[in-house]
Amino acid sequence: MNFNPFFLPIGIGSLPNKDPFKASEIILNYFPESPYWPQLPSKDWKEGMLVQFTEGMPGVAMDGKSVYFQSPFNPVSEWETFYEASSEGHLDDFIIGKEYASGLHALLELLKGKKPLLIKGQIAGPITLGLSLLDEKKIPILYDPNLKEMLLKIIASKARWQEKEFRKVAPEAETLIFLDEPFLSSYGSISMNLGKEEIIECLKSSISSLQGLSGIHICGATDWSVIMETGIKVIHFDAYRYFPNMLAYASELKIFLVNGGILGWGIVPSEEEFIKVETTKNLIANWEKKIELLIKEGIPKEVIIKNSLISQSCGLASISEDLAEKALRLTSELAFILRKRYSPLVIHG
Repeated sequence: MNFNPFFLPIGIGSLPNKDPFKASEIILNYFPESPYWPQLPSKDWKEGMLVQFTEGMPGVAMDGKSVYFQSPFNPVSEWETFYEASSEGHLDDFIIGKEYASGLHALLELLKGKKPLLIKGQIAGPITLGLSLLDEKKIPILYDPNLKEMLLKIIASKARWQEKEFRKVAPEAETLIFLDEPFLSSYGSISMNLGKEEIIECLKSSISSLQGLSGIHICGATDWSVIMETGIKVIHFDAYRYFPNMLAYASELKIFLVNGGILGWGIVPSEEEFIKVETTKNLIANWEKKIELLIKEGIPKEVIIKNSLISQSCGLASISEDLAEKALRLTSELAFILRKRYSPLVIHG
């Protein structure tokens, strides 16, 4: 499918709500053409960004509200089941169940009979998940070859499973699965002992099974040139606070966009102090100032406009329900105005 984003609004993932159907209804109200499923960590700790995707991983042990991994191949039966399912491509063995993602299942139910243009899902990326989850010795599982291999297969399979479920309820819609990678904002620092090639390998492996669009969300500054080498189609960044970081990679971004890449503008803030005072008018002016800087760096205006999505800078779970809804409303209003304002350029450009 030749997908033209042209300022469709999308969401990052988390919301503060506890009712999955209410959260999904709010999303469909503001983003009827491009909904996403809500992650609801306030509802249940299993819906937190990290634990949410450990369902079905072999060797997982839970201690209170924390998760760790037992030594590789223990219990043996779980590893045997995992390898059998993985080798035979049984996607239904890699589901994300209602207990871990009630918002996903609520959205799937509400989407029946609707015809969105785009449906977005998300999963914790391999770097963030692999460095956050520890084994019995408190070592990140990304540093253990056996656990790393398992992790990458789990992420790729759960991403593909989401895509498959979306197409069951809306077969004509484009699908977009984001890797959420906040830890990559630490790339290049002493706190991250990973090289460029390993990061690229992990990200490529995680999106390898996808048939639709792949995306990545990094909510801080990073080396975007590395991300652009992975084959990921959509790059989402915090355009509200970290635009200068993206501007530093303007030459690489030009190539990325000209070759069909899509830029997700996290231009609506996700922090309480900023959402309280922001208006649609201010955000439009903010966005237009920033694209002028990209244009000065040689990126054609029509390329930016045709290949942009509008979003929040990060997830919204840490703020009130009212402010989270305001952020979604601002995103929707901003996207609507930009689509109307720049449609002549898209039609005739």
